[in-house]
Amino acid sequence: MLVLVIVAVISWLVIPAIDHELVGGDIIAASLYVSNIRFAAQATDYLGAGRAESPVLHFWSLGVEEQFYLVWPLLVLVVAVVIVSRVALRTKLLPSLAAVLAVLGVLSFVLSLRLTSTSEPWAFFGTPTRAWEFAVGGLIAIGAAAGWAMPRQLRAVAGIVGVMVLLATAARLTADVPYPGTAAVLPVLGSALLLVAGTRRPGEAAAPTDTLLGSWPMRSIGRLSYSWYLWHWPMLVLVAAWLGPQSVLARTALVVLALVPSALAFRFVERPIHHASFLVESPKRSLLLGAALSLVGVAAGLGLWLASGGGAFASSAPAASASENDTVRTPTGGGAATQSPAPKPSAGAPALAPAKTGDAITPSPLKARDDLPSIYGDGCHAPIPATTWDTCAFGDTESDTTIVLLGDSHAAQWFPALNAAATKNHWKVLVRTKSGCAAPDVTLYLRGQERPYTECDEYRAALFADLTGPDRPSLVLATSTQTESLVSRSSGERLAGPAAQQEWRAGWTRTLTTLSKAGVPVVVLRDTPWPGTDMAKCVSQHLDDPSSCDLSTDELSPTTFDIDLVKGLEGASAIDLTDSLCSGTTCPAVIGRYLVYRDDSHLTATYAASIAGRLAAALKPLLG
Repeated sequence: MLVLVIVAVISWLVIPAIDHELVGGDIIAASLYVSNIRFAAQATDYLGAGRAESPVLHFWSLGVEEQFYLVWPLLVLVVAVVIVSRVALRTKLLPSLAAVLAVLGVLSFVLSLRLTSTSEPWAFFGTPTRAWEFAVGGLIAIGAAAGWAMPRQLRAVAGIVGVMVLLATAARLTADVPYPGTAAVLPVLGSALLLVAGTRRPGEAAAPTDTLLGSWPMRSIGRLSYSWYLWHWPMLVLVAAWLGPQSVLARTALVVLALVPSALAFRFVERPIHHASFLVESPKRSLLLGAALSLVGVAAGLGLWLASGGGAFASSAPAASASENDTVRTPTGGGAATQSPAPKPSAGAPALAPAKTGDAITPSPLKARDDLPSIYGDGCHAPIPATTWDTCAFGDTESDTTIVLLGDSHAAQWFPALNAAATKNHWKVLVRTKSGCAAPDVTLYLRGQERPYTECDEYRAALFADLTGPDRPSLVLATSTQTESLVSRSSGERLAGPAAQQEWRAGWTRTLTTLSKAGVPVVVLRDTPWPGTDMAKCVSQHLDDPSSCDLSTDELSPTTFDIDLVKGLEGASAIDLTDSLCSGTTCPAVIGRYLVYRDDSHLTATYAASIAGRLAAALKPLLG
């Protein structure tokens, strides 16, 4: 808990205020030993992609460990009471435990293989998928308790092979390798061999690895290893937050430097607590102290969380709600919801006036990540697992003019503008957006889960069948962010570079052709420029001069979709509203008093609503 408290204090000093709430939540989860669950959920959260590294990310393994320790005593108790008779307890307990542990280990390993291919974050952070690794160690411990040990010659071979396996794993295991899955077998095998090599009968001569690993330097590092593990990662992350990204050499030096707080914590905190007689003599006091220390960690995280309240950043004007002029939503189950209006959208092009020093910024930079279109909260934007959509109607739901919004989150970001325009012009809007699911007819590769995005293919196929059916819309407004995370439908291999770009263009052609040939007018809305950096974070750090976060068009990641692609396709048109975001060679971070981006690529709902007039003016001629 000492590490967590110090991390909370230093995070408040060096980490941008916009991230205090996230890091505070991480510290709370780490204090309660559930951070592995939190990080797995964040890794599979489409909106959470791209968050800064957490200074307590490494506490995930402690969460897995403690969760396993909750189950292990219960497992021993069940085996002792249910499986083994009292008479045979002394002779059958260890074999019975070994059998149960082996079965659970096999089941855990199979689950790990399965989830690594379907949901890698949950496989990586999950206790059920890591339990087999503990089971291997448990089986070795049971064998040692039963008096089993290999002959010295075999132990020597096992130790040498174990060291070689671990070194080979360290050299060959990269971030591109799906993990844990089969890749986890090698480090577990190497560790198991070293444990077996160190298990010898009383009086037996030491093996070579016993001498090496039992030497004073190795034992000293071993004593500090737990503390070193706790301190090394916060040093890497917090120094990077303070001074910027570090070189490999500097990061290596920081890891070595982490031995200093590790040794101090071991000498003055860890060791005294371990040897405190009042704790050794009373398990109850030990448990109470552990619970109290966990609460201290929770308090530290909560303090950092509350410090992100954003009072100093709050706008004097009301920020746009995520509903931006929504009037009626008709969900699948019926019913309607009336929502309060947001700032009145402009009738034409907004004046791209830079923010003035001292002006209130809307939304607050600290809360910009929450300034989402309402469709994220009411179930109308499909999440990654979904293969169907809710029937959500917006704008004038009785209108005969129906516009379908199609695409991924870069389509969803335009909902506030489209909904406001539809309400004013008496159009009906149907939302068909899905996280990470692009409008082009391509098979995407789902990063984080490291697999083809089959749910998107299924969703898109069903949607195209619906759009080209009897109830065709008046117009489909489609847009998506370009990606090279594609999979070849013929070979199943990942595409990159020119091959991915070619497939992306071919996918757009397939989508436009499918819809236009069915008589469905399609409008392609050019994707918004990608800043490539967290604009809300930048503005939160430069409130006195938001213009210092402005970007030149040369600095932006290009949105390379060629609008000329729609030319020659009957019923297909294109709209480019880039000039609503950029003027000349500059793309301001704040326009007027509106914060433009909520992260590194998505518009704030507030700003999107403010340019509804521009979108309406572009759509009217296309609706006849």
